[in-house]
This record gives sequence, C-alpha cells and structure tokens, in this order.
Amino acid sequence: MIVERAGVPTPRSITLPRDAFRELGADAVFEAIADELPVPLVVKPARGGSAQGVTIVEDRADLPRAMVDAYTYGDVALVEQCIRGTEIAIGVIDTGDGPVALPAVEIEPLSGVYSFEARYNAGETRFYVPARLPDEVAARAAETALAAHRALGMRHLSRVDLIVDGSGTPFFLEANVLPGLTETSLLPQALEAAGHDLGWVYEALAEDARREP
Repeated sequence: MIVERAGVPTPRSITLPRDAFRELGADAVFEAIADELPVPLVVKPARGGSAQGVTIVEDRADLPRAMVDAYTYGDVALVEQCIRGTEIAIGVIDTGDGPVALPAVEIEPLSGVYSFEARYNAGETRFYVPARLPDEVAARAAETALAAHRALGMRHLSRVDLIVDGSGTPFFLEANVLPGLTETSLLPQALEAAGHDLGWVYEALAEDARREP
C-alpha cells in the first residue's frame, strides 16, 4: 500500500489476517477473494523470505491449501494478482551520496517458479546480470526500485524484487531490508556487475551507518 501510494505499479491484492477466517467464516472470505481477484493468484506470508509459504494458485480449488501454507509462516497472508513476465531483483545501495540502483539481476528458474529449492539448489536457476531487458525498460525498473526504496524509508542497502510484464511495466513485489550477501546471492552479483569491490562496499555501508546519530 505504501509503494502504491507513491505511484509504483503493484499487483492488485488483498491482505488477510488469520483472524478473518474465524470472524467472517471461510466461505465468506473465499467469496470475497473470488469477487476481487481472478486466478491465477499468488498467496504468500506478508513477511518472511526465501519463498517459504508462497504458492501460485492456478485453480481456486487449491486456494484453501495455499492459505494454510502461508499461515504456517505468519498470521497475515497476502493474496495478489499473479503477474506473468520477467522476474528481476534490483539492489539499491547508499554509501553516503544517496541511493543508487545496481544493475538488475534476471532470475530464470528452470522449473518456471523461483521456489525455495530453486534458490538454494545449485543449477536449478539461471541468473543474467545485467538482465536481458531493453535499455528503456531497465531504466524504468531502476527508477521503480529507487521509488520503492525511498517510499519505504529504507537506508544503506535493500533489494527490490519486481516482475516486468509483457508491456515493459515493472511491478513491485517486495522489498528486502537484509538481502543475502553470499557469493551466489543476488545483491553481490549486481555489485560485481557494476564493477564494485564487495569488501569496499560492505565497509563503506558500515562506516556510513556508524556515522549516523
């Protein structure tokens, strides 16, 4: 909602606390979802990481199971429109001179879904840095990531995950305030593609944070 108010394209969505099912009844909740959002849908915990509890729902009959999976990881679930397109991640860093968007990392899971397994099993996902996007689309995606970073009040570093649809519109999916920093993580790949020395960047980020009151 915050990034949408900032003018960033986001998928249509419904936020559902677990208590909604007890207060309104499951039938009423599922009817409200059907009235608001067509399939395919994405169901995921409102907070978390590594795609845990995330389900792409192609058939409404699978929605109850998807809700249970999401609530396994938190008390609030997000049901949103499934945007098809190119999945990318854009790192944003600020070492003291203002936030800067790094080259987009394109994510191509061989299974078609960037699941927990696709993230952590070697060879199940291809990454392209920079992403295989037209220059104007890549620039638009970078501005989208910066707008989300600023709207959410993030500092120092973040990773913004986006889907670029067939028309070239980048849709905000989520923002990560503590992205992975291993050698195979997305943010370090982007830093290296931008020509940065990882050690220098991490030291500069720490020093900038230390100087703040």
